Amino acid sequence: MGAKLQAKTEMPGVDRPASDLALGTAFYRVQDRELCFRILDDFRSYGGTLIDSGRLYGDSEAVIGEWMDARAARDEMVTITKCGHGPDGFLPAEDFEDVVTEELATSLECLRTDCIDVYMLHRDNPSVPVARIMDRLNREVDRGRVRALGASNWAYPRIDMANEYADRHGLKGFVSVSNNISLAVPTGPFYTGLVSTDGAGERWHERTGTPLIAWSAQARGFFVGGYTTEMRERAASIGEGFTRRMIDIYCTDENLERLERARALGEQKGGVSATQIALAWLLHKPFPLLPIVGPHTPEELTSCVEATSIQLSEDEIGWLNLEC
Repeated sequence: MGAKLQAKTEMPGVDRPASDLALGTAFYRVQDRELCFRILDDFRSYGGTLIDSGRLYGDSEAVIGEWMDARAARDEMVTITKCGHGPDGFLPAEDFEDVVTEELATSLECLRTDCIDVYMLHRDNPSVPVARIMDRLNREVDRGRVRALGASNWAYPRIDMANEYADRHGLKGFVSVSNNISLAVPTGPFYTGLVSTDGAGERWHERTGTPLIAWSAQARGFFVGGYTTEMRERAASIGEGFTRRMIDIYCTDENLERLERARALGEQKGGVSATQIALAWLLHKPFPLLPIVGPHTPEELTSCVEATSIQLSEDEIGWLNLEC
């Protein structure tokens, strides 16, 4: 394996650095453990340390826990999992504290660990006061069952509110954020409650130095090239579902032009793919950005790892984003 990942991003409270890429595992299933184990093995061999999961991600936690146990790899990995899932996917307002208790206990059991490195809240509910949230989560930090806290799909003013409350009361704040960002700019949330990082959010990360652990970093496969102007023109006949949503969210003239430019630049750089160029574009941001990639095969993982070594100039970065 020639390509390697670097593990250099530090998060307060976490005792080992996070790798350039986070391995996304939302689709992992126990019946597919052989393939999942192979991808996890390769990720580890490449120098990967950051693994992303969530309580509602199917069998993800169970597969990761079984793999870490079988490979004695727990002490090498930085584990992320997410909690706070109410019946509609958002933080529950009435029984938030109890939901954390139940979900954390299950996550620890499935991951076969006594401590989660970064415990994230998934999809904010602004009706829940930040005081309740930070007080409850800090109890788990104090107990040693959670090392650090993160926010997934949270607006930046709410993160500031939570961190300011934590600072005033001598508590731990959020040390990382997991929102969407990609070269392809979505027209809106792919699903209700999802949050993308815009220009103001990028400036927030640059100012604070807080790592952005970016989901859908490759725009859900948009840069593979399966979505076209022709598909957009017949979108009404496609009906509802994932494909229709991809057309609605990503098939703008601007994004299709970004795709064409990524293809052209990839050819200039020796035949790398548009998907690899889109990933490399993210890795040149002027703040810590750790893209979550979700390879379904070892070959897809290799492609992602190789993208981390692609160098882009400032002019190329701006050109890809239609700035010139």
